[in-house]
Formats: sequence, C-alpha cells, structure tokens
Amino acid sequence: MSVDAKIMTVVSAIKQSLQSACGPGSSVNTHPNPFFLNVAGEINLKHAAELIIARLEDYEAAIKAKAENELAKAERELKKV
Repeated sequence: MSVDAKIMTVVSAIKQSLQSACGPGSSVNTHPNPFFLNVAGEINLKHAAELIIARLEDYEAAIKAKAENELAKAERELKKV
C-alpha cells in the first residue's frame, strides 16, 4: 500500500475516534476537505487514541497478511519450476 493509503487510514481512524469519543452535546461535522473536521464540545482523547491504535494495528496486520500470502504464492510458483 502507498503512503497515501496509510495517511487516509489514519485520517479515517481519527475521524471515527473523535465521533465516537465525543461527550454529550458535542459534535464532529464533516468538512469539504477530508483532512479537516469541525469539532465542538469535549473529546475523550484517551479513548480516541485507543481506537486509532487499534485501527493502525488492524492495518499493519492486513499488510503483513498480504505480504505473507504473496510470499507463499511465490514459493509455490518456485516449487513448480
């Protein structure tokens, strides 16, 4: 995956984390630019950080699984030769 895909994964994780970590009466509103948010109210940053770390760990696990699958495929191709 490209750096842009990783950045977008982090951006979406931050947005989701902020949306789910808001206190009562708080809001996270979209912005025409995907790298900006309009935020009002209190945000639980600890909860947001936990969600972001979980998303990044999922991202890294998916990249590792993809690499392992491609390595196994290449090994199978070599055995055929």
